[in-house]
Amino acid sequence: MNIKNLIKTLLDIEVNTEDILKLRENPKEYIAKEEDAEKLKDLFLLMDLAEDQEVDKDGNY
Repeated sequence: MNIKNLIKTLLDIEVNTEDILKLRENPKEYIAKEEDAEKLKDLFLLMDLAEDQEVDKDGNY
């Protein structure tokens, strides 16, 4: 599945780029509705928080 489809499936937001770095830097440029930018920012925040949570091979944080 590509980035556009994943975002559409998860957040019901249509984006017009496959470049997640550009989307992260300036979400308003790649969406149709400006209010969707906040949802994308929240998605990227969640991704950052998940990345900060290191899990070892036993599933411990």
